[in-house]
Amino acid sequence: MVENLLDLAAGKMGAAGIDSLAQALGIPIEKSQAALDTGLATVLAGMLNRASSKTGMGYLFNMISDAGELDLSSLSESFTEPEKFEAIQQNGAEMLKKVFGTRTEAAAELTATTLDGGSGNKLLNATVVLATSLLGEQVRLHKMDLSDLASLLIGQREFIRDKIPKGLLNVFDVPDFDKLGASLVTHGHAKPQEPRPEALRHSGKKRKPVSFSSWFFPLLVILVVLYALNMCMKKGKDEMAEQEPSMTPEESAFMESPSEPVGDSPLANGDAQADSGSDDFAGKLREYLKNSAREPNRQFPMQVNFQARTARIVNSSAPDIDALAKILQENPKITIAIEGHVKGQGDEIAEQETSQERADVVRGMLLQKGIAADRITAIGMGSARSEGEDMAGGVENPSLKNPQISVRVVTFQ
Repeated sequence: MVENLLDLAAGKMGAAGIDSLAQALGIPIEKSQAALDTGLATVLAGMLNRASSKTGMGYLFNMISDAGELDLSSLSESFTEPEKFEAIQQNGAEMLKKVFGTRTEAAAELTATTLDGGSGNKLLNATVVLATSLLGEQVRLHKMDLSDLASLLIGQREFIRDKIPKGLLNVFDVPDFDKLGASLVTHGHAKPQEPRPEALRHSGKKRKPVSFSSWFFPLLVILVVLYALNMCMKKGKDEMAEQEPSMTPEESAFMESPSEPVGDSPLANGDAQADSGSDDFAGKLREYLKNSAREPNRQFPMQVNFQARTARIVNSSAPDIDALAKILQENPKITIAIEGHVKGQGDEIAEQETSQERADVVRGMLLQKGIAADRITAIGMGSARSEGEDMAGGVENPSLKNPQISVRVVTFQ
């Protein structure tokens, strides 16, 4: 059962913490619980709207994962002491921009209408810090990944439905409440991308019968053109053969005899890499798949290099991608998540988009190798991974410093 974050916040803050929030906002004490619920519901609605794309969900996951823990039991002191309350307000204002973007002021104005003169900005600044802290606590406690967090957020809709300010959906350009965050159902790793239902089944409308003449004559024209091209190519080959000097029997025997390789063959070496992958990527992944006691959500970094701050791939041969395609063919029941990463040295939103594009590029290469689309999810993780972290072993691996692509097995059956 999904945790109700509104009830969880009230329980952790206690009556003293809730009342102190009302005092800080300058609203009647009897309105304190309603104000807390409205603020949290508005923030959670903003998060659901922000997470409507895979890029937005990854961006939100990074913000929640990076947020520090907040001592909820001492919030009454934080709200009553001006310096601490101001620090919460400043921190919350930055978070609020990440959640609502250009819609921040509109959301704050709507929230203010429910407070009998209280400040909507102050309430949202405080509750976004509170919501982020609660979500971060759940992520750490249950070792959630991005798809788990998406499931937790989508589960909050039933709790906030009647508590968000009127007109908030219009601010988000969402037609009705059931559409709020609806895309999270299919964007999580637990449900890899699948073909849309309408692509698998026809709409039920009867198609107009195709007449014989509508396809026969165009086909006839195509066949005639192909025949003419074939005759031209054959004539050209015959003319070239007449111009080329013929080989003696001795020369023909020499050309047809097998030659011994001299040194290492680049092609053979490339084939070997495609089978094993760099840094024994394939060996580690195969060993993991065979181990019945394997830990879930284990990350396997891949050596796929991109140009700086772009999704343009450098090593187009990418033996790790070839190895992964082969493993997927050997294990037709598993599904995977391809995750893109960046170093984290620039604009967060731009880096989030770049990491998503990198994951999409690798997914596209796997699709070109014949892997079914519904077995692969691509997701951008931004700069969620620390520099030099070996995601497959938990210790630093210099050869895989700053991995730009990693793979995780989602389902095994």
